[in-house]
Amino acid sequence: MLSPMLRSVDSLCLQVIAPLKDRCGPQARVLTAELHGDEVRGLAFCPGKVMRYVLVAQNQKLKTTELLKLTRASRQPAA
Repeated sequence: MLSPMLRSVDSLCLQVIAPLKDRCGPQARVLTAELHGDEVRGLAFCPGKVMRYVLVAQNQKLKTTELLKLTRASRQPAA
């Protein structure tokens, strides 16, 4: 459970990073973190993707949604 005093961005990021790394791998990075009631919401970068996440404090459940998938160009540029 997040205490009402847990409001600094660094503290919120620390709360989110472990479940995020479990879900997306060790290269996952928190980009933003905001406290909304008993939820921490924000954006994260996972290799090749930008994700939106919601961490519910009551059960520490992490919900993620892929917002942007980064791919490599499959075509050769025109000469």
